[in-house]
Amino acid sequence: MVLGDVNQNTWSLGLDRVRLALEILGHPEGAYPHVLVAGTNGKGSTCIYLERILLSSGRSVGTTLSPHLSRFSERFRVNGREASPLELGRIRGEIEPLVGDVGLTYFEWCVVIAAMLFAGHRVDVGIFEVGLGGRYDASNALDPAISMISEISIDHTDYLGSTVAQIAREKAAIGRAGRPLLTTATGRSRKVIREHARSIGAVLTEITEPCELPSGMAGYRQAMNAALARQAAALLDVHPGRDDLAYAIRTAFLPGRIEKVGEHVIMDVAHNPSSMLVLVTHLKRCGFKGVGVVGILVDKDFHTLVRMLKKVCSCLYIAPVESPRSWGEEDMKSVESLGGIEICESITHAFEEALHTGLPLVITGSFYTVGEVREYLVCHGWPS
Repeated sequence: MVLGDVNQNTWSLGLDRVRLALEILGHPEGAYPHVLVAGTNGKGSTCIYLERILLSSGRSVGTTLSPHLSRFSERFRVNGREASPLELGRIRGEIEPLVGDVGLTYFEWCVVIAAMLFAGHRVDVGIFEVGLGGRYDASNALDPAISMISEISIDHTDYLGSTVAQIAREKAAIGRAGRPLLTTATGRSRKVIREHARSIGAVLTEITEPCELPSGMAGYRQAMNAALARQAAALLDVHPGRDDLAYAIRTAFLPGRIEKVGEHVIMDVAHNPSSMLVLVTHLKRCGFKGVGVVGILVDKDFHTLVRMLKKVCSCLYIAPVESPRSWGEEDMKSVESLGGIEICESITHAFEEALHTGLPLVITGSFYTVGEVREYLVCHGWPS
C-alpha cells in the first residue's frame, strides 16, 4: 500500500504542513484551476457529477475523494478512471526525500500526492473533496478557483462543533475573497455561509432548485448535488448541450451510495442521521421489507442510526468493523434492547446470517461496513 506506513487514524488538523510540502514541491497545484468540495453529505457525489460534466465537454479532470471503500487508489481518479497504485507509489517515492521530514498525516499525504498526480497528467481541472470540516482540513491549503458546500448536518462534533451553525462556519472557511462560493445548504447553515461570504467578499451563489435531469445515483438529495455541480461547471466555462449533460448525470456512479448489488441487496455508506434519513426514505419509497447488516464507528450517534433503521428492517445483524474506531461489545449491547437485533462477531458473519434469511437486505452504517462486504464479495463471491 502506498501509505501503508502512515497511521490512517491519526488526525492533526492544520494547514502549515501541507503548505510547506507544496512549497517545497514547487506548487504543483498551481498548474491547473481546482475546486474544493465540502459538506457533511453529498460531497463525493457532487465531485463525481462535476467530473462527468467536465469530461462530457472534453476537459481533462483529476478528482480526489475521501475516504475509500476497498482500495487506497480509489481516492485518486484521472479522467474518470482510478489511478494506478504503481503510479501513486512512484509519486510517493519521488517526493519522500523532499517532504518526508515535514510530518504529513495520512490525509495530508493524499492531498499532496493528488496535487502531484494531476500536475503530471496536465489536467484542465482538479477536484478535491474536503476530508474533515474545512477551515483546518488539509485541502484548504490549496487556492481554489471555486469552492462548493453541499448539505450540512451534525457530524464530527468533537472537531467541528455541536451545532449546525458551528459546523457551517468551519466549512464556510473554504471560501475565498473575490471568488465563487456555491452551496446547497439550507436553513441556519445557509445563513451562516451567507454571512461568512459577505465578511470575506466571496461571490456566493445559493443553489435552491434541483437538477431536473435523472441521475445515475439514487436518493432525494442527488438532484441538488447535480445542480451544484452543474453551476460549478458553468463557472468553469463548461456548457454541455442538454443531451451531453443528461448523459453525464445519468451515468454518474459512486460505489456505496444506495448501490444495488444483485436483485435484493442495497449498500449505502450512511453514517450520520442526515444521510441515514436519505437511505431510510429511499427504502420506504421502494417498499423495502427486509433485514439490515450494520457496523458503526463509536464516535457516531449509533443509537439514533439503529432506531432509524429499525423502522424499515425487521431484524438488524450488527457487528464491529475493522477499525480502531469501531463500536465495541458494550455499545452494541446498549442497542440490543430495541429488539430484533442480533450481535455477530464480524461484518462478514453478519452478512452471511442476513443472506440466510432469504429476505432483501441493506448494508450500512459506515464506509468500513460497505467496504468489508464489497471486499468479501470480490474475494469469495456470494455465499452458498
